[in-house]
Amino acid sequence: MIQSIRKLALGCLVAYGGAAASAQGCDDPSVIRFASIPKSAGTEQPQILRPLMKELERVLQKRVEVVRTNSYAAVVEGLQAGNVDLAELGPASYALLMERNPYVTAFAALSDRKLGGSLELGAYRSLLIVRADSGLKSIKDLKEKSLSLTDPLSTSGALIPMQAVQKLTGQSIEKYFGRVTYAGSHLRAIEALQKGLVSAAFVSSARLDEHRAQKSRSAIEIRVIWESPLIPNDPFVYRSNLCRPLVEKIRQVFFDASPALQPMFEELGGRRFVPVSDADYQAVRELMRTR
Repeated sequence: MIQSIRKLALGCLVAYGGAAASAQGCDDPSVIRFASIPKSAGTEQPQILRPLMKELERVLQKRVEVVRTNSYAAVVEGLQAGNVDLAELGPASYALLMERNPYVTAFAALSDRKLGGSLELGAYRSLLIVRADSGLKSIKDLKEKSLSLTDPLSTSGALIPMQAVQKLTGQSIEKYFGRVTYAGSHLRAIEALQKGLVSAAFVSSARLDEHRAQKSRSAIEIRVIWESPLIPNDPFVYRSNLCRPLVEKIRQVFFDASPALQPMFEELGGRRFVPVSDADYQAVRELMRTR
C-alpha cells in the first residue's frame, strides 16, 4: 500500500512537471483559490479559517475562494493543476510533492500553543487510540482486529502508522490488522472508534485534543496506547510561480498578527503563524525516502 500511494503521488507530479516547466513569467490571479486538507467533518473547518480568508481579501483586494475538498489528494491535485493557489498541506503530503517537483513554497505554520516563551513552530504526534472500556492495552492486543486510518496521504493518520506497525510487529499494516479502512478525516476516525465500528484508530494528537474539548464528560473515554515522535505542524504553501508582490502581501497577512485573526488562533490552539521553510520538514522528507 505504501509504495502504491507513493507511486500514485509521484506519477501525478511527473505529469504536472512538464506543464509547470513550460509556464512563462509569474501568475497574478484575479481570484485566490485556497484549499486545506480535511481535518474536521462538514463545514466546521472552513468556518474556523474564515477570519484568515477575510483578512486575505482585505489586504490583497481580491476575492478568496475556498475550494472544498474531501481528501488530501484533492488538495494536491488542485495545486498541480493550477486550480489552487494557496493551501494547507500535511507534512508527509508536502514531502512527497517536494521529492520530485518543488513547485510550491512552504512559508507558514501554526506556532506552539504554549502561553510563555518564544513563538516556536508547533508540533503534534500520531496516536494509536482505543476505547478505554475495550480492555485493549497495547498493539499486541490488536492482532486481526479492525483499524481506522484517516487518509492515504495523512502523516499522522496513515503514513507514519504504516511505518510504526511494520517496525513494532514485523508485518505490514494490512497483514497485521483484520480490516483497515479510511475514515476521511481524523474526527471521523475518532467517531468510528467511539461508535464501536472499529477497534482502534491512528489520529493526530491535535485532533484528539480538539475532540476532547468539544465533547461532554459523558462521551466514551479514549485510551492512547502508542505515540510517535513529534511531527512539525502542517505547512501553508503557495504556488511558487505567483508574482512576488502578491506573495509579499500573502505573507503580510500571515505574519502581521492582525487582531482579526485572534479568534481563529484561539480555536486552533496556537498563538500565531510562524515562518517556516523546506528545512523545517527535512526530517519528514528523510523519513519518506526510507519507504
